Amino acid sequence: MKIISSAALAGLFSFHALTTPVIAQERVPSVRDGVYNEEQAIRGQVLYYQHCLACHGEMMNGQDQAPPLAGPQFSGVWDGEPLLALVDRILTMPPEKPGSLSQAESVDLLTYILWYNGLPLGSQPLAADNTLLARMPFETPPPGQ
Repeated sequence: MKIISSAALAGLFSFHALTTPVIAQERVPSVRDGVYNEEQAIRGQVLYYQHCLACHGEMMNGQDQAPPLAGPQFSGVWDGEPLLALVDRILTMPPEKPGSLSQAESVDLLTYILWYNGLPLGSQPLAADNTLLARMPFETPPPGQ
């Protein structure tokens, strides 16, 4: 049995450390950074007026059994929750016709809700990617925005 010297062993570990790829922790975008664009929010607004206005109101303040989609009460419920949870909730609406919107339409509608809640526009549309949406939480805009 051949014994490896401590210098050779240290060199082997150093070589391994230099040749082993480092997997960078991918930063999850923040809704405060602008993760959707204006075109997408406009598509969402059209969908809102077609499918949501009657129950949630023009000011998104909610009516009767429909909860608000903007303001402190909305933020209190959804702050920190993944965007996917919001998309999944949208997919159950309207109650009399759940599943009437596609995943892409639900994401467009979500971007209008984000815009209405004061979250900034970006340059790219928000992807209807469940993995991304599951990792990205809803965040209320900082005070003063």
